This record gives sequence, structure tokens and C-alpha cells, in this order.
Amino acid sequence: MVTPRILILAVGLQLVASTFADAQTSGRQVSVVLGDSLMTAGMTVDAIEAYRAGLEQHPDDAVLLSKLSIALASWAQETPGREGDEEVLVEAVNVASAAVRSDPDLSRAYTALSIAVGRYGQHLAHVHRIRRARQVIDLAKQAKAAVEYAVVLDPYDFAPHTILGVWHRELTIVHPAAKAVARLFLGGYPDVSLEESERFLNRAVELAPDRVTVRMQLALTYLAMDDIDVALEELRMAVEFDPRSGYERLEQEDARELIEELERELE
Repeated sequence: MVTPRILILAVGLQLVASTFADAQTSGRQVSVVLGDSLMTAGMTVDAIEAYRAGLEQHPDDAVLLSKLSIALASWAQETPGREGDEEVLVEAVNVASAAVRSDPDLSRAYTALSIAVGRYGQHLAHVHRIRRARQVIDLAKQAKAAVEYAVVLDPYDFAPHTILGVWHRELTIVHPAAKAVARLFLGGYPDVSLEESERFLNRAVELAPDRVTVRMQLALTYLAMDDIDVALEELRMAVEFDPRSGYERLEQEDARELIEELERELE
């Protein structure tokens, strides 16, 4: 089965009144617009450099920090293999943490932190297995706390709902033995369900019906619930929408492979 991916893009602009401040903001906007355009074109590395360039002039800008963190986390997922991913993901966590400190009221800062922390935890779970299980569980809790606060700050942003839907699904389908170990020796296991995953992802669809990521993740939840027909409907929609990033292009490739696989099973 294809590994699910999540990519969420942050958006935000702030204009100020004075001529000097407008000049400063203009340079910031160039970095934001350029970085976002490069992300949409699938040029993640170039987008990272664009956001870094903006941060050289505006090192405490929460929007740029959030976007850089998301781009870094995306890059780690896009590149084949896992060599070098840990360093990139640690930077993504640190950058997102700086965004939260810079603007504690920016929803997308917490979304970026949740993505970075969650993907770092996934990386540790894959590479180190049970040896760092306690840290993986702690990171999962941190990711959930951050994204839940993002929902409080902006309940109409599709991104946190998507993350929560994936969070519930991925922790639900963990092997029962791993859950038992966590409950016995690691201080418990989160209360999760596929029904909650479906609820969050359906809300994300309501808020962003044409996003590849949302449709793909909802399809994966329906597959986990053994509802193949509905999953196929979501997958077919996912491949029809225009991708907003290189990461969503990868998701569309995954969706096409899944469609072929599921259609063979139904024959």
C-alpha cells in the first residue's frame, strides 16, 4: 500500500501604513509570493531558498517561518530514502517553534509545528522502532496539541482538520501489540478511531473540496474502514484536481496506483 503523505501550504500577508514599513513589507511579500509559486510548481528546494531569503531581512516573521518549516517537512517527504531526513526535520521543528514564539496567535504557525513534529515522530518510529517509542508517543501528543490549538485559532482552515484526520487514522491502524506495549510501559495510548478520522477529513473536504491532499487522505481512511467503493470515488476526484505543490503531484501518483490496485481487486 502506498505511504500516505501530507502536505499543507500556509498563507498570509500583513500590510502596514508608513512608507518605510511598506518598503520593508514589499520585500517580504516578494519572498512569500515567490516561495509559494515555487511550491506550487513543485520546486520545493527553490521555495526553501526563497523563504530563507525573506527571513534574512525579516528573521522574526511568523508567516515566513511557518512556510519555511512546511517546505522543509515537505522536502523530507518528497526525497527518496531517509538519509538526511532527521536533520531537515529537526530544523523544521525548530523553525516552526520560532514561528509560534514570534506570533502566538497565528493558526498556521501551530499547523506548521504539528506537521514538523508529527513527521519527525514518524521518522524516528521508522528508523529506530521500539528503541525510541516513548519519544515517538510524546511527539504524537505534541503534534495533536499544536494542531488542536490551530483549530481554535482558525476553525475554518482546512489544514488542521486534515492533520487531525490523518492523526486519528495513523494511530488507529498501529499494530495491536505496539498499542499494548504503549499502554503497559509508556504511559498509555491516545484515544483514537477511524470514525473520528472520517469526521475531521469530511470537514476538511467541506472547507477545501478541490484539494488533492484532502481527498487522498479521506480515501485512505475509507480504505482503512474497508469501504472500497467510497475510497475509489475520493481517489478519482484526487487525480482530477490541479495539484498545488510537488507533494500533491506525488500524492496524485499514489492515487493513480491505488486506483489501479483497487480496480484489479474488484474485478
